Amino acid sequence: MPTLLITGAAGIVGTALRPFLRQRYALRLLDRKPVEGLVAGETAVVGDLTDPACVQQAVNGVDGILHLACAHGTDIEFISTVEPNYHATLYLLEAALQHGVKRFVFASSHHVLGQHRSDAAEYFDDMPVAPDSYYALSKVFGEAACAMTSQRSDLATFIVRIGNADPKVSDARRLRMWTSARDLAQLLLIGLEHPDVHQDIVYGVSESPNPLFHNRRARALGYTPQDNAGEHLAEDYLPYEAMAPEGSGRDHVGGAYAGVPLASVLERV
Repeated sequence: MPTLLITGAAGIVGTALRPFLRQRYALRLLDRKPVEGLVAGETAVVGDLTDPACVQQAVNGVDGILHLACAHGTDIEFISTVEPNYHATLYLLEAALQHGVKRFVFASSHHVLGQHRSDAAEYFDDMPVAPDSYYALSKVFGEAACAMTSQRSDLATFIVRIGNADPKVSDARRLRMWTSARDLAQLLLIGLEHPDVHQDIVYGVSESPNPLFHNRRARALGYTPQDNAGEHLAEDYLPYEAMAPEGSGRDHVGGAYAGVPLASVLERV
């Protein structure tokens, strides 16, 4: 089996994806903390992506990379994103080129469009980026770094702007962009294997009663979601009317991220 490196593998998304991806790949699971519940076909690597030597060692011998790891949060400061989100992504892309990796899948986020009001368009697939936080800004950078690399090399990059990947749908905003683990895994496998992928952006979303994203490119590549967000509501699901007008971010693509003031960069200089 080919080998797939997954960064941030101990996180919620990485853990949920492993059962689907290990059916097709030997998984090399990288995280800063130990990855639990290893099974046949999985190996764990404890390391830090901000260490170039660690990145080189982790990438050596793999066929593809799924880059999930990042620093995030509604109130994260810019300085806290520089090493784990900017430098680490560049280290991984450079190592991929040096070691002859064929596919690089980058986990981006709907937050790159987060500042848009959710009633500003029927579908947001082609809307200009409007990052809602320093976390989202780093995802815009990661997307650009992937584009630069693909345009200058044979490394195919596949950007997945993930919606909401919680086990259940908690409110009306997330209902419009939720993804199940198996649908997200299907999409990632397209990015890792489809012959027409070279530099693509798609959306990590399942079906929805009122979707924010049509996901045209993903569907053109054969993506067929198996799950519908409307069938996976949490017991305490909040409809739009029950969400607080202030604080919940119900009227923005990025939710609460869009309403939190940005910390001053100058204060840390």
